[in-house]
Amino acid sequence: MPKKLYKILAINPGSRYIGVALFHGYALRDWRVKNIRASCQNQRLIKTKEFITSLIDRYKPDALAIKALHPSRTSQNLSRLARQIQLLARSKRLKIRRYSIRDLKKFLSATERINKARLAEILADKYPGLLHELRKEQNSRNPYHIRMFEAVALGAVCSQQLNKN
Repeated sequence: MPKKLYKILAINPGSRYIGVALFHGYALRDWRVKNIRASCQNQRLIKTKEFITSLIDRYKPDALAIKALHPSRTSQNLSRLARQIQLLARSKRLKIRRYSIRDLKKFLSATERINKARLAEILADKYPGLLHELRKEQNSRNPYHIRMFEAVALGAVCSQQLNKN
């Protein structure tokens, strides 16, 4: 009997932009950046929870991979948002895996020291569907898609760990 492959929803939370990726087994099925527009922080939190709930209801994942925020590089509001996302995932009975950016870099390139731009290149090599977004990111002055690339990295790491067992 073939073993079950996990569906993983990967989220890189941001106060305005949220990177999202969906894996089914080892295959990347969906990826995007969502711009959360709201007039105040409470509205932004509500809209973010609604967006993530809609993803969970649509894709029915088994696990949530979320970026572990660096304590000195995050705000109180962003920490609150990440906690709310994890509580939502727990209420939907999802396995929760947290990974730091350091964990992602180590997993994707054990020998080479890499920055976020190189991380995006490595992911685009592994998942050619990301080439369009990589080119956009490389030609842009303001990083926009990097959140999505980090979400893809979260999902890839989580997929390797959960599906190998």
